[in-house]
Amino acid sequence: MTRPALLIGALALTVTACGNKDSAPPMPSLGPAVKPSTPAGNAPVPDQYTLRSDLIDATALPTGFTAMDDPPPGSSGGAGAKTDPAPCANILASIATQAPGAAAQAAAQFAGNNFASIDIDAASYANGGAAQAFSTVQSLLPGCTKYSGKDADNTKVEFRLGGLNQPQAGDGSTAFQVRTTSDGLTLYTDVSIVLVGNTVVQIALSDSKEPDPQQLSAMTAAQVRKLQGAAGP
Repeated sequence: MTRPALLIGALALTVTACGNKDSAPPMPSLGPAVKPSTPAGNAPVPDQYTLRSDLIDATALPTGFTAMDDPPPGSSGGAGAKTDPAPCANILASIATQAPGAAAQAAAQFAGNNFASIDIDAASYANGGAAQAFSTVQSLLPGCTKYSGKDADNTKVEFRLGGLNQPQAGDGSTAFQVRTTSDGLTLYTDVSIVLVGNTVVQIALSDSKEPDPQQLSAMTAAQVRKLQGAAGP
């Protein structure tokens, strides 16, 4: 099952027991595309093990999150195999899936309270490919402000995507939010995409309630520092 389908399935059990249903507020508009600047001469991360060690761990996450098993190599995430419009199936897919040709890719997953989750994935590119990958991911967003799909049980799922105000980070960053609704239940996901040298990282914070955007910005800043090799929290 895909990330949204898994969480909605779990969320349904809790909400049914509580007799409570949620609805998402109107979505803010996406901001202008961010033009990245990549420092010259950076080499890509050489392999998936080195890149995995460069991802932040639970000490840099909000309180209450614990590490899960890493997803299988090549796992793409995303909305599902079929969406309308079709390209929107790549929303929340791994960076390496959205922008093929990575020299290395890695991912980490964390679980929190009440079905909250944090998914981090990264892809590193040679020959300036990271800046192009960053732009490729951004280019998908304007055409997917509203789309639909089906989960593993063939239940219709509606997606809405909008802008998210976050501080600029790394060599270029952008952020957005996705509201995933099925049978009146809503999953909230805040996402940041950041370019650091020749690596692009995606951080997705999902919860049954609207996430605190400051938590996402703190994780993004910590991930930038770690990729840059800076010491400190």
